[in-house]
Amino acid sequence: MITSTNSMARSFLSLLGGFECAGLAAGSPALTRKARALMAYLALQARHSQSREKIAALLWGGANDEQARASLRQTLSVLRRALQTTERQWFRIEGDQLGLDLHEFDLDVTQFELLAASSETEDLKQAIALYSGELLEGFSLAEEPFEDWLRTERERLRAVAIAVLEKLIVRETAVGACIAAANRLLGLDPLREDIHRIVMSAYEKQGRINLALEQYQRLSDTLRKQLGVQPEPETRLLYEKLVARRMVTTKECQPEEARRSNTAPPTHYVKSSGVNIAYQVTGDGPFDLVYVQGWVSNLDYAWASTRLARTLHRLGSFCRLIRIDKRGTGLSDRTAGLPTLEERMQDVRAVLDAVGSRSAVLFGSSEGGLMCMLFAASYPERTTALILHGAYARGLWSPDYPWGRTENELEDELAAIEREWGRAADLSRAAPSLVDDPVEREWFAAYLRNSASPKDAISLWRWSVEIDARDILSAIRVPTLITHRTGDRWVHPDEGRYLASRIPHAKYVELPGDDHVIWGADSDRLIDEIQGFLSSATPSEPFESTLLTVVYAIIPEGYACENPDSAASGRGGENWQREATRLLAATVGQEIELDENKVVAGFRQPMQAINYAFDLRDRLRCKGVDVRAAIHIGECKRQGNHCSGPVMQLAAEFAAYPSPGEIFASQTVRDLTVGASLAFDRRGQFDLPGFPGPWMFFSVEPALNL
Repeated sequence: MITSTNSMARSFLSLLGGFECAGLAAGSPALTRKARALMAYLALQARHSQSREKIAALLWGGANDEQARASLRQTLSVLRRALQTTERQWFRIEGDQLGLDLHEFDLDVTQFELLAASSETEDLKQAIALYSGELLEGFSLAEEPFEDWLRTERERLRAVAIAVLEKLIVRETAVGACIAAANRLLGLDPLREDIHRIVMSAYEKQGRINLALEQYQRLSDTLRKQLGVQPEPETRLLYEKLVARRMVTTKECQPEEARRSNTAPPTHYVKSSGVNIAYQVTGDGPFDLVYVQGWVSNLDYAWASTRLARTLHRLGSFCRLIRIDKRGTGLSDRTAGLPTLEERMQDVRAVLDAVGSRSAVLFGSSEGGLMCMLFAASYPERTTALILHGAYARGLWSPDYPWGRTENELEDELAAIEREWGRAADLSRAAPSLVDDPVEREWFAAYLRNSASPKDAISLWRWSVEIDARDILSAIRVPTLITHRTGDRWVHPDEGRYLASRIPHAKYVELPGDDHVIWGADSDRLIDEIQGFLSSATPSEPFESTLLTVVYAIIPEGYACENPDSAASGRGGENWQREATRLLAATVGQEIELDENKVVAGFRQPMQAINYAFDLRDRLRCKGVDVRAAIHIGECKRQGNHCSGPVMQLAAEFAAYPSPGEIFASQTVRDLTVGASLAFDRRGQFDLPGFPGPWMFFSVEPALNL
């Protein structure tokens, strides 16, 4: 057994599950993507120095030799300055050879491979604990040689992890503790039918028949979608045995009526940016309605509440009801990290595509309303109508939004979540009418436990109150119903009134009662309002405006090409324009304006715009051009290929402030990308006649994970 006290200590450099460099001082320079790529490559080649020529070709393949070597020197200089704070010489430089001097436990990949080679069970468990995700998870460089190398290394380490999990499953099956290891392996290879059977049998031995049947359904859906086949006969026989056992148990333990109303429908999965999103579909009405619950949820456990099950049945009586567990919660992948509103929008789009829905009503309650509002503004062509219940536009207090939580109130809430997680739930704010009902309190506590871990619940709560969606409300142009309880103790009714005053032509209905959740007292009145609104809502006119994120990038005048038809100048406008257009096509952006000194582009999603600005800056820097750019999000009016509106004017104004090589973003962009790995630094503000301000702006860079 590997007994070093350092074997599970935090590595100086961690590459599994992302990039994290420990021990750098707070004032260290931010590491660019090229700097992180260089450090990762040298770390995995630590036993052998690499030639500068090879490294330059790997990371700057699109530049000429001189430019690539200059970029390598600059990146190496940044890394050396950042690592000086550790009082250790990390780089080996011998003539043209370059290496990274790492000890045995400086790199998590090294620790992982050492532990994976052991024959001891505890070492294997430690190895899998270190494998928190694939190598440099979520990282890309748009340099083909580097991507090829990264793809090969990821597959190699993934194969090692699978081999370790296979050993653990064999050893732990005998003691009935194999489920965790088996589910980890299925996360890496969901088509392993033998592992699905092991999980089903383990659940059966524990008497958890419903979970065993859900495992079969998950396998069946995966095989059908990815391979177009059914499970093997051996798996189907196991499934039939489980179904027969559940039928016997159900008849013995439940009245027939209760069994029919509380049985969970099949749970399905769809991949969204590599994350498994769970969803259920009930009802068969003439239109689709997507219900997005606030904070956390669990699709299956929702049906264990007679109250909530009845509310869901009522919703499904007049529509096709689609429900999801948002990434990081419930039956969806729990290891997805903090989400962004943008990622959750894409999750909803993926589910709609999976069920064949071109357009749907979006129904968001509480925090779920934030994502629904952004979706309706960004994708009006896929939004039939918008319904918000107990929703809000901003989570934290500000002078112009006095209903939000103060920082002290937020910290008190987070402390209460951690302190009380797992106990009978305190319903005094969520559903005061049910506070004396022990059955509801115990069910709700179990519902929360099955929806998220305490740590994830706290992180998601904090995330949900840091978002500010006020600036996008005027861009919502679909029919909108806003409902709120007069005595709501979680979200003040003034917050619902605020939404109604800012969303054009929204209908506001204030209902009597104190319950925040939709399944509380008088839930029928709420569902009646929703049904009545949808039966009489007037369809929207064709959309001439939408929410757009604009990148306004300016090229130094000295680099403008006097003769656009000439490619003679290595620094000419034709070169940078061609690069800008190529990148724009790769990031599904829309060219709005392109001339000798600037490029203006529009994107449906803020992170698409930010990544485009980063890539454009990095690519043009290799050509000796320091671009400066600004990013803003707002409503944009379209007339053919022409775009106009305040977002265009404000983006141009923001673009006057960055220095060459800097990227600035508006506060609106910052507030709508909470959860993204970005670092924002406030740099100033301005006032613009005719545009109520002040307008604050921030420099934006990839976050340095320490």
